[in-house]
Amino acid sequence: MPMIYAFLSSWLMVWMPVGGGHRGAVVAATAPDPRSYTLAMPTAQMVSVLRTELFTDSGRLYPCRGNPACSSWGHDLALSAPGVKIDGPRLVFTVHVSGTYAINAMFAPSIAGDLVVSAVPVARDGLIHVTQSVVQAGPTSDIVFQGFVQTVHGQLEQLLNDKGTLDLAQYLAMSAKNPKLPPPRLPGVSCVEPSQIQVQSVATDPPSSSVRAMVTVNAPAAGSRGC
Repeated sequence: MPMIYAFLSSWLMVWMPVGGGHRGAVVAATAPDPRSYTLAMPTAQMVSVLRTELFTDSGRLYPCRGNPACSSWGHDLALSAPGVKIDGPRLVFTVHVSGTYAINAMFAPSIAGDLVVSAVPVARDGLIHVTQSVVQAGPTSDIVFQGFVQTVHGQLEQLLNDKGTLDLAQYLAMSAKNPKLPPPRLPGVSCVEPSQIQVQSVATDPPSSSVRAMVTVNAPAAGSRGC
């Protein structure tokens, strides 16, 4: 289970970066007041970011290498073939898991299977939350992997529901100032503070196979500092 926890934590850090910024100082924005934006994140773009940011070892991710929580028994476990799709209101993520799982010094069975994680994104209190999470093993997974996921799926779903939170305003402020960060970003905005950004809604858009968020950018407060 720590192996999958390690991966989910990495996944959350890529898609759901939280905190770290200072919301008190409001600076100038290039957008007039007020301006609304609809930000679309296509699933193909999500996969591209995952491959660029996480799956950087010949298309694989080894979540236990260098991770003391599972390096002693999960060193050879590899994640590969990430996929993202839209299923109605749900965002569905899949990844292939393979390698040896060292249960003890004498027994290290090989496992192979697909981990399927789906959830419904919602906007609440200015943040994007992961809700109604479901964690399953893909139908072609071997019996060891299916049994493992069946045992821990409830804990993993609780982890996502509790920790799956994106401070989108914070991230948009960061990506406006740093073009090297992955999308989404506010078009034409190069300087904005999180306190100027209000998240109105988020939902999947099946026809375009994307997740769409609506945000409003307000003008900076009078007397605020510039960038």
